[in-house]
Amino acid sequence: MRFSLGIATALLIGASTAVPTIEPRKDTCYTVHSGYFLVHPNGGDAPVTLNSKNQVVFGKPGKPLKVQFQACPKLPGNIKADDKWVGRIVTGGQCLTITNANSTTEPYFAKVSGCKSNTSPPVSQTWKYGTGDDRGVVYWGGRPDGYGYIGYVSTGNSNPVVASGGLLEIGCDHSCTSFSIRSKIN
Repeated sequence: MRFSLGIATALLIGASTAVPTIEPRKDTCYTVHSGYFLVHPNGGDAPVTLNSKNQVVFGKPGKPLKVQFQACPKLPGNIKADDKWVGRIVTGGQCLTITNANSTTEPYFAKVSGCKSNTSPPVSQTWKYGTGDDRGVVYWGGRPDGYGYIGYVSTGNSNPVVASGGLLEIGCDHSCTSFSIRSKIN
């Protein structure tokens, strides 16, 4: 009995070391940062909100927009060591979406709507995150003509420009400022 138990043990040990460990595939987008989606009037932090049509507005009453930045491994440009990511912004199971992304004319506008892909979001739902200063710097991934790193349209002191109804204008033709995601509002 002792001999057969020893052989069985050796066979089990040998079999367990011969089988390679398989890492799970990580193709789907995953959360790397979460917090409030902010603009920076007068150098401070101020949240954006949503109107009744789920459009992104500034300077209007409402609950501050809490989001998750999800890196998408299939999109080029993710550098974990530098905390630089390309992906999507999710809130309540939906994605922050540029509604007129196919236009080459600014301003652009954003709303929260259904996510199109959990692996490779379209241009309208692709955002970039980096750590250019003390806060996470966030830009829309860019227009169809290839111009990337688009923030919100701003005047002096990073004050957001808004359209009718408080819709936040997004673009960089003249002057723009990056968004950020922070765990708390200062």
